[in-house]
Amino acid sequence: MEEHGSDGWRYRGTISPRTLPSLRRHLVSWLRRRAGDDVGRQADDVVLACWEAMANVLDHAYRGRPGLIDIRARIDEDVLIVTVADQGRWTTIAERSDGGRGLRLIQALVDGLDLRSTDDGTVITLTWPFPARRTA
Repeated sequence: MEEHGSDGWRYRGTISPRTLPSLRRHLVSWLRRRAGDDVGRQADDVVLACWEAMANVLDHAYRGRPGLIDIRARIDEDVLIVTVADQGRWTTIAERSDGGRGLRLIQALVDGLDLRSTDDGTVITLTWPFPARRTA
């Protein structure tokens, strides 16, 4: 279920190889409505980091099969906050063959990152200053 509100965007539902591209489009659409086209490169970084987080849920939490995801995007006191939560069980970095490159990519694109895993799932929180940084 997708929700739009004055305070943000949320999707709660199934993630699958089929739904992943539309989630990206909906996030881009919400971000453009909130900031206009002038967010430029920052929007690209936000979308790429969020795409990677969502793809990681599909790949690592659900091993490529459909599963539940809860994505929230909001702006709070000039900070863009995106959380991506799942109810799956991730493999450890030692168990994965990719060596955690996706997480390193996310870290390079965000200003803040918090990753928490429990037996109930994983939540990754990504933050950026918002609106886009202005240079003098």
